Amino acid sequence: MTHHSYVGSGPYCYANSFAMVMGAEAPSTAVLEFATCSPFGMQVVGKELVFFDPFGWDPTQAFDDMLTAAGWTSKLTIGKDADDALACLQRELRQGPVFAGPLEMGYLGYHPGNKGPMGADHYVVVLGIDGDGLRLRLHDPHGFPYASIPVSEFLRAWRTDSLGYGTSYTMRSEFRRVRVFTEEEVIRRSLPNARRWLGMGAVEAGSMPPGSCGNASAVDRLVDIIQTNFHPGVRNPLVYFAVRVGARRLADGATCLRRIGYADAAGVMARQAQLVGGLQYPLVAGDTAGAVEILRELGPTYDELKAALG
Repeated sequence: MTHHSYVGSGPYCYANSFAMVMGAEAPSTAVLEFATCSPFGMQVVGKELVFFDPFGWDPTQAFDDMLTAAGWTSKLTIGKDADDALACLQRELRQGPVFAGPLEMGYLGYHPGNKGPMGADHYVVVLGIDGDGLRLRLHDPHGFPYASIPVSEFLRAWRTDSLGYGTSYTMRSEFRRVRVFTEEEVIRRSLPNARRWLGMGAVEAGSMPPGSCGNASAVDRLVDIIQTNFHPGVRNPLVYFAVRVGARRLADGATCLRRIGYADAAGVMARQAQLVGGLQYPLVAGDTAGAVEILRELGPTYDELKAALG
């Protein structure tokens, strides 16, 4: 099947948020996402938490590398507690919008139906705090421009207790472009990190929860889960998030690789995008055999991509 670039909605919260704080000089969200190396692998964290991103990867590990590849810097601030975080946020807002996260999406009450923690990480751009200090205004890239939320509720969402990674009250500000690169140069500058993540050498295996695995082994684990105990705790994160964002990242990754002349690697990643995207219907419909058939095709592609990248 011929690869066609994707344009549309999807859970690209940190890439969209970075694009907003970088402004007119920002690379495209596809290039920003590529530079985080998120398309380069698959992992199962612990026994059954499945993501279509590299073994041991999480967004916060990739942000500095992404900014460096793109020629940008930012100021990282981590609040000591809620009061300190609010004071830091107010100070940084004097310089401009602030990138905030990870947040617990379930505590963002302007999302219809959100009533409590659900283990879903999220990133937003904080624009300001109202004069009375009680309400905060932000751009939420999940479809809520100029949303407002009580400061107390935002501070609660800013805690990472219910998430599997990250530090509470983390923010970035003072974004500056210090070197000018074309998008093609940003893509090329990201390849060494991409190879490292794809090769599962970016983190020590011992630092991961017991049972964690990556790439072809992660595919095999998911096949086993689907065939033996595909309960809602596994299914829901897959169909609401992991498949959607995984296919989007791979589609954008294939487009980026094609832009710099890596035709073979682009072809492999395009096939991965088609396979991962093709999982959505059988997983939602309960077609176990169909999902397993797709995954059996996906498994060998990680070694194929490694070979194509050289």
